Amino acid sequence: MAKKKKSTIINKELQLRMKQFKEALKDEEKRFQLENSIMGSEVLIRFEIFFPSKKPGEFSDGLFLYMNDSGDLVDAEYYIRDADDITIAGLEADNFKVVKELFKDSFSLEIE
Repeated sequence: MAKKKKSTIINKELQLRMKQFKEALKDEEKRFQLENSIMGSEVLIRFEIFFPSKKPGEFSDGLFLYMNDSGDLVDAEYYIRDADDITIAGLEADNFKVVKELFKDSFSLEIE
């Protein structure tokens, strides 16, 4: 699917969901129906790692690490942030393996 078409679809679907959410805020029955129609959910915790920048006045970079509710690192993204914007890149499988191995013992999760 072309990027422009995806963008159109996601914007349309988001508008429909927001309408549904606003209606649910105003009507308890609609809220109940919405809550009971949710197919499931997943816990993902995001850790942000800030690296020392070679050019601190221009940009900073880092990693977003995602951990599931079992405490496993399940995804990572590299980012560069400047004063105006952030650019995020997903990691290829080989690069994710390196990041996962390096940071697997750096964070822990305890859910009660």
